[in-house]
Amino acid sequence: MQEREALIALNKVPGMGAVTVRRMEKAFGSAAAIFKANEADLAQVYGIGRERAAVFYQALRTVRFDDELSRAQKLNVTLVTWADPEYPPLLKEITDPSLVLYVAGDVTALSDAAVAIVGTRQASIYGRETARLLSYQLAAAGFVIVSGLARGVDTEAHNGALQAKGRTVAVLGGALDCIFPTENRELARTMARGDSAVISEYPFGRQPDKQTFPMRNRIISGLSQGVLVIESPLNSGTMITVNQALDQNRSVMAVPGRIDSPNAVGCHKLIRDGARLITCADDVIEELQDLMPRSRQQFNNTPHPTPLQAPATKPVDAPQPKLGDDERHLIGLLDEERHVDFLIRSSDLPASRVNALLVGLQLRRLVSLLPGGMVKKIERTQRAR
Repeated sequence: MQEREALIALNKVPGMGAVTVRRMEKAFGSAAAIFKANEADLAQVYGIGRERAAVFYQALRTVRFDDELSRAQKLNVTLVTWADPEYPPLLKEITDPSLVLYVAGDVTALSDAAVAIVGTRQASIYGRETARLLSYQLAAAGFVIVSGLARGVDTEAHNGALQAKGRTVAVLGGALDCIFPTENRELARTMARGDSAVISEYPFGRQPDKQTFPMRNRIISGLSQGVLVIESPLNSGTMITVNQALDQNRSVMAVPGRIDSPNAVGCHKLIRDGARLITCADDVIEELQDLMPRSRQQFNNTPHPTPLQAPATKPVDAPQPKLGDDERHLIGLLDEERHVDFLIRSSDLPASRVNALLVGLQLRRLVSLLPGGMVKKIERTQRAR
């Protein structure tokens, strides 16, 4: 069994995620070698134990890869494993990348500079128009637009990119043969027929559910250099994507809304905590200009129509983050990775104040919060990745 075949088979084993597979690869030398391990060997792998080892061992005896490859060929779907050179490099850097990506459409769309545009399914007219306009302009500037094919903001983001004849990627919460919502099936077909893509990490036949939708959000942010939020209640799946983006060291941006709209509460909190306030496409390009240095010039110098009337944008230099005295003090303490407790002791600030400041600094991608309560300062070259 080859490595990519082993990964395709492992992806079908329930509970066999990326973290577990990486631990197994380290223990046994390769993905293919996992299938030669006995139950006792599996139980010795960190985090598995005897009960999970028994379940995995039985599944490994019967799981197949050839049926997935055969079905993919019939459906004109490409399977890309993390052992393949086509696997998107940005996604591969996250803690738990997909073992396999099922891709309908152009695989190269997954590796170009991308912006995720996400928001509520119950979007207002303002939210839908804003999503379509910003997506249109950003796609015209050369960014791939990544979203989740859901109703509302997601749908308008994909449509805006297609109207600009740009590229867009939809990340599904179920298998490629279980498109949801059903009214977006034709939109998905349109994307797959062009140079865009519809993707999933789930084997054929997996219906979307309350577990799969939150899981796919890490892929939406993982494929993107930044996440732009357009209309989101405070407690929503969109905020799960934001948390994933912060963990992955991605830029977080938000569009302000009406002060009396429940759909604006999440965006306003993000902006208050330090997310970049976005009022036009140029703001996004400015935030991510180190990633695509020619995007600003292309956007401002190339005439193109817009689906809605948009304010003119003017190139400006990227502003340096404005820091308060307490924020500068914390940044100055991060000469190396430091524990939160060290920052509290050394700063003479209350713990609640330090934690609030760190959230804001993380949103502005000035610090990274690491496992174990460690904090690291992010240098400019790291923020530009």
